[in-house]
Amino acid sequence: RMIVQRGCTGSTVVMDIAVDLMGKLGIDIFPTSSKEMLRTGNPEKNPWYKLGGTLGDAVRAGVEEASQANQVLLMNGYKLKPHGSAAQVELQNALLELNTRTVIVHRKNTLDTLVCEVRDCFEDDLPRGYPVDQNGKRDDTCFDRRRDTGLRTKAFIYPEHLIENLEYAKGYPEEMLTATTALGFEGRAIVYFEDLTSHEYSAENLDRSTDAWIEFLSSLGVSADQQVVYGILKEAVGTYHAPEPHSETIYNLGSIQSMLVSYLEGSSLLRLQG
Repeated sequence: RMIVQRGCTGSTVVMDIAVDLMGKLGIDIFPTSSKEMLRTGNPEKNPWYKLGGTLGDAVRAGVEEASQANQVLLMNGYKLKPHGSAAQVELQNALLELNTRTVIVHRKNTLDTLVCEVRDCFEDDLPRGYPVDQNGKRDDTCFDRRRDTGLRTKAFIYPEHLIENLEYAKGYPEEMLTATTALGFEGRAIVYFEDLTSHEYSAENLDRSTDAWIEFLSSLGVSADQQVVYGILKEAVGTYHAPEPHSETIYNLGSIQSMLVSYLEGSSLLRLQG
């Protein structure tokens, strides 16, 4: 089974809830399932990867070991491309050969994705901004900020590149739906992080989260009773807080708020209160 989900969209949280939920539904997840195994040749994150081998070989070995233990290997895949590199095509062919089922997960709030990417120091062709401390001084803690609960890193977002970043993130689910369809993967439902996790901070959201998880599981080929899933999710109510206002995470909030006025979906992205 494969969760298709890019970074900074809650992939760790979704993986943790999925493993717990599927386990309580009687689906034994292989204990070394890694959300990173399809992205790296690092043996610490992909125990089946061997020097000189391929990621496709590693996936085959992992599925074989899980099958022998009567368990399911749950993986996270970030990017699928029908016409990718030779290594990517080899990996995708291995996943198809193994009849891998997929579900696509993304954040509805693309501003939250951008804030996370800036604070974690994502580096690619998109200019996003840079992380700062409470006083606006550049902070290079980057991804390690997640390990320091006392650190309050904010994002300084480049206003002139805000909309292109939001549009790029917004297009990810449909891009992956097109790719998984073209490649022939089974499943392919698009489910959103906010729907999957909203029960954790309010019992009023239990129906919303239950519906999302039923769709998530169904896409992975798992049938589950609505009331059973509801009962399992109910156990997690109150375990996390509601999303915090963006004043806590964006340093130049005034500039970003001004840019969002002209953006069609701007009012739905900005949280001025928690």
